[in-house]
Amino acid sequence: MSRITAIVSRELRSYFFSPVGYVITALFLLLSGLLFSFLSFDQGQPASLRAVFEFGVWMLLFICPAISMRAIAEERRMGTLEMLMSAPVSEVEVVLGKFFAALGFLLVMLVPTLALVWALELYGRPDYGELASGYLGMMLAGAAYLASGILASTLTTSQMAAFLVTLFFWIALSIGAKVLPGYLPEPWATAAFAVDPEPRLRDFAIGLIDTSHVVYFVSLTAVFLVAAVRSLETRRWR
Repeated sequence: MSRITAIVSRELRSYFFSPVGYVITALFLLLSGLLFSFLSFDQGQPASLRAVFEFGVWMLLFICPAISMRAIAEERRMGTLEMLMSAPVSEVEVVLGKFFAALGFLLVMLVPTLALVWALELYGRPDYGELASGYLGMMLAGAAYLASGILASTLTTSQMAAFLVTLFFWIALSIGAKVLPGYLPEPWATAAFAVDPEPRLRDFAIGLIDTSHVVYFVSLTAVFLVAAVRSLETRRWR
């Protein structure tokens, strides 16, 4: 655990010492503020962040790969991965350390959006259960996006390639889940529809926490992290 903590601390510092981290955070907060101003914080509208959450998870689809793309790819490109792996750390510790660091940075990035909740409290009566559900959905989706990005990062030395692989995987998954059910017989059509993350995220945005949705994102996150560990092990012994 101490070795994972050391990797998390190292990675978090790298996020805050890099201008990329600040640019990503600024863009996310700017877009969130604009969505809130034009779609949520309006006369006669309910005191809610539904619009921010619904569009926010799509923003995370671009932001999370940008956060995770350098996790392993940059280490391999700079030749520092060999130094890291020569230390008394396992592949599991490396992957988990980088994942928790990326997840921690995402959490830090979401904290300033609590100012929007404060604005809702000043001028309305927000449903805090719905708000908590929306934030939970963003964190679960963000964790899955980050884990898939770390897996992509183990497969290449190019940060841009890792970013694009992650981005297009989720876009293809969502589009395929909408298109394929019309061409497949049951029960394959239902199974194809079930892999679409978008309806699950809409439920979180409106305050509906379904156990199956939580299991979906947690399971995907675990699968991607296990695959990243296996990928790192394979490349280590080549």
